[in-house]
Amino acid sequence: AKQLKKCRETMDIYAPLAHRLGMQKIKWELEDIALRYLDPVSYDQIMSHLLAHKEQDEAFMRTIQNKISARLLDMGIHSKTYGRIKHVYSIYRKMNTQDKSMDELYDIYAFRVIVDTIPDCYNVLGHVHDLFNLVPGRFKDYISTPKPNMYQSLHTTVIGKQGIPFEVQIRTWQMHETAE
Repeated sequence: AKQLKKCRETMDIYAPLAHRLGMQKIKWELEDIALRYLDPVSYDQIMSHLLAHKEQDEAFMRTIQNKISARLLDMGIHSKTYGRIKHVYSIYRKMNTQDKSMDELYDIYAFRVIVDTIPDCYNVLGHVHDLFNLVPGRFKDYISTPKPNMYQSLHTTVIGKQGIPFEVQIRTWQMHETAE
């Protein structure tokens, strides 16, 4: 009972506080640890899935990151590209709010491309859409229309050759520093 109480407190107070302070990694850690006790069955199912696919996921992430980086280097676009797999609580939350299975989520894998200028953002978007198949209805332009908190970035969901969907976020260094 005490563990559950502390985990609910963590979800209600400490994780949001870490988010407010810009401590994303700590927020994710707190959420994942709390979920482990609040819903151990779901936590174990998600972790089992992630662990079972770990090697192929890492290979997929490397392949996509290298493909994007190589294209932008060839085009002379100064950039930094990196990828990540959603953390457990984020997957859990999305599955529950959208009533979907893990296989139905489009953004378990996500890549971020950081460039120097706004025109570079749109240029990179064109290259990403040239390299991969666009998922219709899964593009958001938060540069021309920032979120209310002034967050700016381009978000697109595409499908790689393996048939795996993933999200690509494209932003400038300034946008990146503001978002973090």
